[in-house]
Amino acid sequence: MQLSILSFQEDRPVVLSDLRFFITEAAHYVMALNFQQEFELSYIDLNAKPNGKAGIVGLKLIRDSRKTMHPKIYDHLALINISSVCAATIYTNGKEKVNKEKSNYPSNAELMVTDACMDDYEHFKKNMLPVSRQFLLRPLYTEWNTILTAFNFFLMDGVWEAVMFIASFIAKHQKEGCVSHLQIFDQIATQDFYAMLCASMENLLHHRYPLSKESLKLDL
Repeated sequence: MQLSILSFQEDRPVVLSDLRFFITEAAHYVMALNFQQEFELSYIDLNAKPNGKAGIVGLKLIRDSRKTMHPKIYDHLALINISSVCAATIYTNGKEKVNKEKSNYPSNAELMVTDACMDDYEHFKKNMLPVSRQFLLRPLYTEWNTILTAFNFFLMDGVWEAVMFIASFIAKHQKEGCVSHLQIFDQIATQDFYAMLCASMENLLHHRYPLSKESLKLDL
């Protein structure tokens, strides 16, 4: 079975007024909110990527270099990486269609959108390798398990609402060059969706961790 089918699309010119770039960074931020015990969320760099690449420079995270890297941390990073693909797919196709079609993954993943997200996808695969090795599982199986975990999270109550709100917020602040974590968090903490977002984050952490060989397997 082919497990790495993705809908590769041609690169488009960088148009930073296009909301999708801000949506993918908002998705990185929302996923990273789950892991604040391991990372310090600093700011989102809103400057264009160098060398004509599509998108913006993006979310900046800080982690104490003296702390040991272990599979759980790599898993956190992988989930943050793949969030852009999830967000681009949901933004392009809509929540209802993605929620229905994701049941066909991984045998048929033509719906998935990787346009301007390939760097994230490659980083995702690299970060999943230590997890696969730790639990002696095939990388493609752990990758798809993690992709589906990320999609399920963004389809939970309050999560996509948070992504869209944050994307709009950072787009309005584009000319400032960056938006801090505190600026964003102060805004979302007062929104109607915030309680649902918190419940969905708790749900993700409860079902994902501790990592185990059983929970990382892919049911085919």
